[in-house]
Amino acid sequence: MEADSPGFEVTERIDLVAPHPLGTLNFHECRVAKSQLVGQEGKGFGIAMATLDVFRSTVAAAALGMARRALDETLNYTAERNIFGGKLGDLQLVQAKIGEMALGVDSSALLVYRAAWTKDCAAERVTREAAMAKYHATETAQQVIDAAVQLHGGKGVTKGYIVEALYRDIRALRIYEGASEVQTTIIARQTVANHA
Repeated sequence: MEADSPGFEVTERIDLVAPHPLGTLNFHECRVAKSQLVGQEGKGFGIAMATLDVFRSTVAAAALGMARRALDETLNYTAERNIFGGKLGDLQLVQAKIGEMALGVDSSALLVYRAAWTKDCAAERVTREAAMAKYHATETAQQVIDAAVQLHGGKGVTKGYIVEALYRDIRALRIYEGASEVQTTIIARQTVANHA
C-alpha cells in the first residue's frame, strides 16, 4: 500500500521503550492493484509466516550485537576500574561473570549464523532455526546486558551510559516477532514434527 492510498490511514503511532516503528493501520474499502500484490492472492498468511523466519533471524542478530557491545563495554570498564587495591576485572567473581557473558554471546552467534546459512544455502523455510536463534539471542542478550549493568555499578544505571541504553533497548526484542514463549512453542512443534 502506498501511504496516500484512498482508504488507508495510520490511526495511531505507538511509542515504545526502545525506538521501533509500530502503529495501528486502518484499511477502509481500500483497493489494491494487482501490481501491488505480494505473492499469490489468498496465500498471504504463508508469505507472512515465511517472512517471520527472516525477521526473527534479524531480531536475533540485533540482540547479538547488543550483547557484544555490552560485553565489550564491560571488558573495558572492568580493566580500568580500581577496587580493593586492584582492577575490578581481576576479581574471580567478575571473571566468572565475564566468562558466562562470553559463552552466551558466542552461542547466540552460532545460532544466528546457522539460521542465516540455512536460509541462504539449504532450505526455503527456517522456522525452527530462526525461532531458536531469536529465543536464545534475545534471552541471552537480556542476561548479558543485565550483568553489564551490574558490573558497571552506579554507572550502569546512569542515563547516558551505553549499558543503561542497552538495558532499555533489549527488553522489547524479547517480544518483537513473537515473544520468547511463542518461540519455545514453535521450537517444540517443529522438533516434534521433524521427529515423526
